[in-house]
Amino acid sequence: MATSDDAIGGEFVIQAREQLEAAVFVIRHCLDQLDDEQVWSRAGGKLNSIANLLLHLSGNLRQRFRAEIAGEPDARDRPLEFTERRSIPKADLQAGFEEAAGLADEVLAALAPAQLLETRRTERATGFEDRSVLGLALMTIAHLHGHAQEILYMTRVLLGDRYVFRHPAVVPPEMRADR
Repeated sequence: MATSDDAIGGEFVIQAREQLEAAVFVIRHCLDQLDDEQVWSRAGGKLNSIANLLLHLSGNLRQRFRAEIAGEPDARDRPLEFTERRSIPKADLQAGFEEAAGLADEVLAALAPAQLLETRRTERATGFEDRSVLGLALMTIAHLHGHAQEILYMTRVLLGDRYVFRHPAVVPPEMRADR
């Protein structure tokens, strides 16, 4: 059976949105168990805190989806995401992250299948390069999942026996966004 490019592109968007939501769920599950002090704690002087990772993920989602894919202005300050040491309340960090994830989901939901093959200029550590919208979305969601697992591990270390387990890949129906 032949499958159209539109069907493949549409399925990619559906799966990308589900993977975005799954990673957000893992992070939300962890944050629900931590307090303000714990999200800012560091295992070592040069290691990131969960708070810094939240700032980083918020910046990354906005840069990749809103700026690079959707073409909006980019005001990201990537170095500050890692050097920030103020005690921004967990609720504010989480709200910023959830907003960035919601904006990313909006961009994904609005993509037409043909747009997935369009190229965008993207900033990398080694300079700028052209990458397809599909590649940008895939790379960004993989990056999000990597840090979600890092946050999960850090939460388990911080909480030890007090950590409440929940299967991280399954988003319960009551927590799923209506589509």
